[in-house]
Amino acid sequence: MGEEEEKAETPSREQNVFLIINRQMIPLEKKVTRVGRQLGNDVVFHEEAISRFHAEVRYEDGKYVLYDNNSTAGTYVNSKRVERCVLNSGDLISFSFIQVMFVNNNARLAGIAMGTTQNLRTEK
Repeated sequence: MGEEEEKAETPSREQNVFLIINRQMIPLEKKVTRVGRQLGNDVVFHEEAISRFHAEVRYEDGKYVLYDNNSTAGTYVNSKRVERCVLNSGDLISFSFIQVMFVNNNARLAGIAMGTTQNLRTEK
């Protein structure tokens, strides 16, 4: 693979693409971002309702694609259960009861989203 091909397949740090979780912005800088309960994931949730390897966000052909990894509680985008879904800026992703917003190059939407995602439960 040539250097130009490598650049085309890797997300640019200048794209301002991130997940907003509990008012925290997580930049998507890798080709594959893994989400789950297992400590080796890129985004880790310490909630029993989340599977160990719950889902992945992959950068494919210039788009971000969400994949559910056969999770127990399922993965939802805009309240619809998905196995695979191309993400659009502003999409609301649910991993069990945890709400996450996908934002792609939209500073105004990021500001709104900071107040949209719900706090993580603290009860046991």
